[in-house]
Amino acid sequence: MRNLVYILLLSLTSCGIYSFTGSSIPSHMKTIEVPLFENGALVQGVAEDLTDAVTSRVQKEKLKIVARDGDATIHGQVVNYTNTAYDYSGERGNLNVKTYAVDISCKIIFKDNVEKKDLYNGTVSGKGIYNFETETEEIGRKRAIDDISEKIMMNSLQGW
Repeated sequence: MRNLVYILLLSLTSCGIYSFTGSSIPSHMKTIEVPLFENGALVQGVAEDLTDAVTSRVQKEKLKIVARDGDATIHGQVVNYTNTAYDYSGERGNLNVKTYAVDISCKIIFKDNVEKKDLYNGTVSGKGIYNFETETEEIGRKRAIDDISEKIMMNSLQGW
C-alpha cells in the first residue's frame, strides 16, 4: 500500500505544465538572433508584433538576444492573416456573430548556427478568438501571436 501511495504521489507531482527552460536547451546555445520577420501578409505591424513576441519567448529560455553571430537564428515570414467570423447564428443575410478568430500563419526557420542544422523548418499557425461585443481584433491578434511564439519554441525544442 505504501508503494502505491508513493507511486501515486510521484505521478501527480510530475504531471504539471511542461517547461522547456534550462535543461532542454543545448549547452552550446547561449545567444540567438531574431531578425525582423518579413510581412508577406501585408497587415501593418503584424511582423513587428510577432518578432517582439518571439523575442520575449526566447528570453524566457534564458537565451541572450544578439544582433548577429548568434548560436541560433529564428527567421520568420508572415504568410497569411485573416480575421473571420468564428461563432455565429442565423441564416445568410441575417447573421449574429458572437466571436471572431484571427488566424496567422508563418514560415519559420529555427537554425542552430553552431551545429549547422535546422532545429525547425516549417509553417506555424496561431489562432486568437475574441468576443466581438466586448473585445477588439487587436486582442485576437495578440492571442494568435502568443500562440505562434509558443508553438515556435515547442516545435524547435522537440528536436533537442
